[in-house]
Amino acid sequence: MKHLYLSALFLLGLTSCQIGGLTSGYSHLSATQKERVVTLEDDIDAIHDFSKVYTVSINQVRQYIESHDRVLLYDYTPFCRSTYCVSPSALVSQCKDKGINVLVISNIYDDIFKQKHTTFPMLMIDTKQFSTKWRAKYHDLFYLPLTGHTDKELNYASFHYFEKGKYIKSFKSPNDI
Repeated sequence: MKHLYLSALFLLGLTSCQIGGLTSGYSHLSATQKERVVTLEDDIDAIHDFSKVYTVSINQVRQYIESHDRVLLYDYTPFCRSTYCVSPSALVSQCKDKGINVLVISNIYDDIFKQKHTTFPMLMIDTKQFSTKWRAKYHDLFYLPLTGHTDKELNYASFHYFEKGKYIKSFKSPNDI
């Protein structure tokens, strides 16, 4: 009987846990937060309301890259605390001074609304365009057509630089840009 009781407690504990990072995390958002997630129907340049999170397709990002001379894609993980992860606001400001356009593209919804962004749009990979719920899989399927490399081949770099529509290089550290 004691083993049955302990097993039941263990299973109850597992079902009440929320494991973040494996999938998009959309189901972890509150109803109010879900209302602020919008599928972008227009070009990225047309975004003027920075209070929302816009899901974007590969084609929308590709069109943006092709229409700007210098573009940096920041593969943003909101809850990341590594030294390689930076504040999107600071990165956008730093790159703007260098004449580089930045797209901050989150790969997960967890903690996405904790970061304040009032001068640039917060984008999210439109996971509906892929036939998987797993973050690692849709992440590679999103960036491979843009960079021509898998995440592993790029040594898990988060900063992808393009000039005149062409992929140039990826950087692991923002200091190397």
